[in-house]
Amino acid sequence: MGSDKLKKIEFKRMLKKYESALEDLEYLREMASEINSEFSSALAAKKRQDLFESKNVKQLADDKELEEKESPNRDPLFKKLFRKIVVKCHPDRMDKDLSIKQQAQYAELYELANQANEDDNMALLITVAIKLEIELSEEYFDHIEKIDEESKNVQKEIESIQGSIAWNWYHTEEGKRDMLLDNYIKHMEKVLIGSIKRKVKILGLGHPRTGTGFTAKLLQSWGLDVGHEEVGKDGIVAWQLAVDKGPWIYLNDFQNNLEPELIIYNVRDPLTSIASIIFTENVKEESINFRIKKGGVIKSTNKIEMAINSILRWDRLITAKQPAFIYRIEDQEKELFDFLKSKGLDISYTPSTGKVNERDHDGLEGLENEKRAVRPSVKRKFNDFCLKYGYKPFFD
Repeated sequence: MGSDKLKKIEFKRMLKKYESALEDLEYLREMASEINSEFSSALAAKKRQDLFESKNVKQLADDKELEEKESPNRDPLFKKLFRKIVVKCHPDRMDKDLSIKQQAQYAELYELANQANEDDNMALLITVAIKLEIELSEEYFDHIEKIDEESKNVQKEIESIQGSIAWNWYHTEEGKRDMLLDNYIKHMEKVLIGSIKRKVKILGLGHPRTGTGFTAKLLQSWGLDVGHEEVGKDGIVAWQLAVDKGPWIYLNDFQNNLEPELIIYNVRDPLTSIASIIFTENVKEESINFRIKKGGVIKSTNKIEMAINSILRWDRLITAKQPAFIYRIEDQEKELFDFLKSKGLDISYTPSTGKVNERDHDGLEGLENEKRAVRPSVKRKFNDFCLKYGYKPFFD
């Protein structure tokens, strides 16, 4: 008998806990409705309809996946209790002597009972029965674990509401709300835009200071909207994109979701490019660090060997992408044009007007000792690189 009494006490305790959580959830749902409305208005002010008017936003942005519940094999006790509730508070069977207030309360309880029936929620069904003063038999006291489970489900929904971006935005200091919105927009760009492939005609690659800016201008002069280190309607030319995973320096908030029809690779004569790389590119810490850390370039204290290591590594990264066309910027622009024309691009030939993004810098004079000190294995690899692309060997 003692254990039965304890079971009843525990049952009542768990039910009280469930009812309290359920009541709290109802208040939070009301608050969340108002907060979500304010949050939506704040988002609308950001004018990002491309993100937030998508039918898939809610599904994609939600942190949790909703699983469809299978129709459960209902406990006979569940069915029996549900029938008792329906008999007492179904609108068509309701006692006509009840006051209007009582009828409204019964109608609300009937809706809750239907919800409990659909969700196979024993705890909610028992709660409704108690409010209707329906007597529970001893058998129901054996379902403590189901009430505990439903209490945990309610708590999860409470935590979900309080952990939502809208809730956090509302409870953030007024002056910091705008920053939180901007961060949320960046997140949604990754989730939504980043997951959608953007088809472009051209992705242009090369090593820095070997003609990527020249290539972009060349393509633009032929009628293509191809940006240099920014995406145009027809594509982009950017040395950074030899690396697959970002973030990429100088490409602000770039999402690598491009699906190019053609990859082209520009190369430049090392006799002129090496000095430019040493004196105008490798002196920039962010550039050299990006190539070392993200691209896997081997460090060297020898300035010439460092530049060569970078060129060879970039060549390996780019050729692994199987470019459709490789061209020398000094003398093969017409070949590039003919290739693109053969691929059906609507372009008109205009000869280049000269160098692009030219920078003053020293030559290789004074670096003779460093040139001689380059390791023999690196010299051989770099001479092979030069010959492969039609240039004279860099080393004697």
